[in-house]
This record gives sequence, C-alpha cells and structure tokens, in this order.
Amino acid sequence: MNQNDNNLKFDSVNDALDFAIDREQEAHDFYQLWAARTKNDAIKEVLVEFSTIELKHKELLQNVKKGANVELGKHKVIDLKIGDYFAPAKPFEEMTYQDSVRIAIQREMGSQQLYSYLASISEDAEIKSIFENLEKEEAAHKAHFEALYDDEFLKEN
Repeated sequence: MNQNDNNLKFDSVNDALDFAIDREQEAHDFYQLWAARTKNDAIKEVLVEFSTIELKHKELLQNVKKGANVELGKHKVIDLKIGDYFAPAKPFEEMTYQDSVRIAIQREMGSQQLYSYLASISEDAEIKSIFENLEKEEAAHKAHFEALYDDEFLKEN
C-alpha cells in the first residue's frame, strides 16, 4: 500500500472489491516477473508459489463479488518486524537474493496494510471479515519472507 491508499474512498462494496482484485492481479504479475528474472532457483520457487496464492486471492474476491460465501483459514502469525526497519526499495534488474526477499517483505507489508484499511472502512460484516482474513494471509506471507531473511541474512553462521 502506498501513501495515497490511505485516502481511498469507494462508492460501493463492488468498487472496493474491484480495487482489491486489481491489487491481487498486480501482485501476481510482480511475482511472476521477478521469478522469471531471478537466477536463484530457491527464490524463484517461492515467488512462483506466491504468485499462485495471489491468483487464488483474486479468484476468492471475484467469487465474493458474485455473491458466493467463502471461508478463509485462520492464521496466528508471529511478526518478526524485520521489514519495519528496511528503507523503501524497488526492484531492479541486478537484484541479489537478499534484495528480492527484502522487496517481497515490503510488498507483503503493503498488502497487509491495504487489507487492514479496507476492513476498517467496510460496513458490510461479511466483506469486513474477508478483508481481515486476507490481511492475515498477507501477514503470513510477510512472516514467511521475514523468517527466510532471518535465516539467510541475520543469523550468524
């Protein structure tokens, strides 16, 4: 989520869902792009996995928009807060494995913040619950990348 997202206003639940659907597609495209660019097979595998998850989130939101009842799993996530200390970073062509993980953490933090915000402005209890659960999903993604970062780059060998 960027600073402009804090001022989001939606005229309807469908508008909020459309926005979230677009963001999930954008996340999928991001992970696919960088999976294709990375030379590290381990990070490529994780990025492809996360791109698939983002498509599942998009599908879930599309089903909600069509009126389907959906349930998400409950996640209890420990926040290592590693990403809280990173300076903002953007992807670049010669990213290292460490750069890739840092950027993934920041993207997941942004998604988590977005869903938190969408939940906070949702008046429909079911939609609010979906956004809250998606926030937890994104927190789990962030936790995964933070644990990877901790294991790979912060622990002493």
